Amino acid sequence: MIDESAPGVTTPSGAAAPSVLWKAFDVLNAFSHRHRVLTLAQVVRISGLSKSTAHRVLSMLVDLGAVEQTREGYRIGLRMFSLGALPPEAALREAALVHLEELHRFTGQTLHFAILRDADVVYLEKLPSRRSVSTPATVGDRLPANCTAVGKALLAFSDEKSAAYALDGPLRRRTAHSLNTPDEVRRQLASVKAAGYATDREEAAPGLACVAVPVLVGDRAVAALSVAFQSSAGSGEVLLNPLRQAAAAISKAPAMRDFAASALTATTG
Repeated sequence: MIDESAPGVTTPSGAAAPSVLWKAFDVLNAFSHRHRVLTLAQVVRISGLSKSTAHRVLSMLVDLGAVEQTREGYRIGLRMFSLGALPPEAALREAALVHLEELHRFTGQTLHFAILRDADVVYLEKLPSRRSVSTPATVGDRLPANCTAVGKALLAFSDEKSAAYALDGPLRRRTAHSLNTPDEVRRQLASVKAAGYATDREEAAPGLACVAVPVLVGDRAVAALSVAFQSSAGSGEVLLNPLRQAAAAISKAPAMRDFAASALTATTG
């Protein structure tokens, strides 16, 4: 049993948290789409925890149902799946899905649906296509907002505070085509806001291009959706009208307005 009375650490919000909580998240964060099942040795290597600590934390998480133990190793438990369906973002995805599926049938290309979190985009949905080049986006994972069309669409139509935070400090780059400096990004965001859409040409992955539009509630982006295609296939402008129609339909969902209201309250509260 882990001693929960051990000295705590300070969270980013300034609140004290017991070290066991951080260690539990170190273990949970070891799992990913590429590593769905892990042995104890793999958890130790990825999490950086000692073998004895990792084993104790895993035992605790198994008792809680957050992790399950199988013959092959450990995996995230169904209890975490149930909890993962509770955030407002899950309601966003649900509200958007019917429109995304219709757009997917029309374009035949890979679609992304994402929101902004700090300097990253978090992908709530991805509808893949065999016709499209492979994309690095994975549902639940993050990519730097400055390297993606959805990220630029979100930043261009976000409040100044969110955009400034995302551009504070060195930019992360994924390819040689990724934008180098905050000034470059700001100039492109001004163009995105004027045009109403964003593009990415091999900035997130070689051979990949995307065109994206924001999902607006009022004049602020709640989410963004993009179509991915091979960079050699053209500019993607032919996809803009279907994208805009889908974004407009999604924006009318009550879940979008509720999410926008809660986000504004969190920002100003």
